[in-house]
Amino acid sequence: MLKAVFALALVAIAMPVDAKQRRVVEPLPAEIVNNNHVVAVTVSISPLAQEKFVKFEEKAAEKRAAAGLQPVTLETTFDTRPNEDEYATLPFQTMFPLVMQDVTREWGLTGGQPVKLVVTIDTLKTASAAMAILVSGSSDQLAGIVEVVDPATNASLGSFYVDVVNSHSGWGGMLMRGGGVREKLVEEFGLESARILAGSTKKDLKARQKQREKAAKARAEGSDTTGAGGQ
Repeated sequence: MLKAVFALALVAIAMPVDAKQRRVVEPLPAEIVNNNHVVAVTVSISPLAQEKFVKFEEKAAEKRAAAGLQPVTLETTFDTRPNEDEYATLPFQTMFPLVMQDVTREWGLTGGQPVKLVVTIDTLKTASAAMAILVSGSSDQLAGIVEVVDPATNASLGSFYVDVVNSHSGWGGMLMRGGGVREKLVEEFGLESARILAGSTKKDLKARQKQREKAAKARAEGSDTTGAGGQ
């Protein structure tokens, strides 16, 4: 009995492992690396991944209904940009461009050459709790190719492939995974894209990450202060 409890404890504290990969297919011109800003993003889902998106879309619609928001489709237009809190209630192809633009701007890509990102998602996988807890682990995965385009001429400026894999092992790993899986995958997809657009080195990546964490902490503290003042 004690052995069984000990084994379960080991499974429960297992930590998730993150692996993000990106591969340049066609290098960007040197003069626009770290000197660009994303003005538009389009995303399409390949037939290989289309079936997996059904549950994601259904869940987003359920969240939107629960929040008392009007239903939206891919044809819906917004008078104002949706708030970040609303992202989880939007269709994937509406939410994805918003997150990509947010992330690249947070990375300081706000000037220089305007670019459009044309993204084709070819892989979507969500972790299985049973596999993560009882076997060797399971993963969430989002992958696809990103073509960088000049929005004025539609000329291709370069392309790269992003493959985000978040592995989870054990009960603890699945607990840490939490909710918002779709949005987390897209945010990390955006981070990997930003690394290429910014020509980020490992040292530069750490500096940018610290800057992002500092900004996020400041926003959280500001939100707490505002909330406290309103009570």
